[in-house]
Amino acid sequence: MIELKLLELEDAKALYELVARNKERLLRYFPITIRNNETRIATRQYLRHLKKRIIKKDLYTLGIYSNKGLIGVFFIKNIDWNALKCELGYFIDKDDEGKGIMTLAFDTIIDFCFEELKLEKIYVRTSVDNVGSRRLVEKKGFALEGILRNDFRIETNDLVDVAYYGKLKGE
Repeated sequence: MIELKLLELEDAKALYELVARNKERLLRYFPITIRNNETRIATRQYLRHLKKRIIKKDLYTLGIYSNKGLIGVFFIKNIDWNALKCELGYFIDKDDEGKGIMTLAFDTIIDFCFEELKLEKIYVRTSVDNVGSRRLVEKKGFALEGILRNDFRIETNDLVDVAYYGKLKGE
């Protein structure tokens, strides 16, 4: 059983520990998340900042919780209220990868974006070599809309190609 809920200040310890446990995995594609969670104090400041962005409705950060506690995070970001679309970013604890948890969580997040936020399109940008993420979004009905060449700078300062997937409401 999993639950998704907005991250709150009381989640600081759990978020800090989740990021610390997965630092090596996250470094390549989540450098901002790593930077904002280097210390417990930084994590608390980060959560305060996220709360302000939720109030402005330009970013939503939801935790994925199981009976073990916080095991993953979804970012609903780059929200365009004119075009009614958003981008998803996400990660799960290395110990919970490959167990179908993200498959279940994706159903909830898709419903939230389309039903609660009333968006018309959700998109995901993922590295072309992130096979697991690509397989997940394809399983959830996202269509590959293109490959964006040299579109994301990773921690080594190299530019990598990004697969751009989209899903329209009603698909």
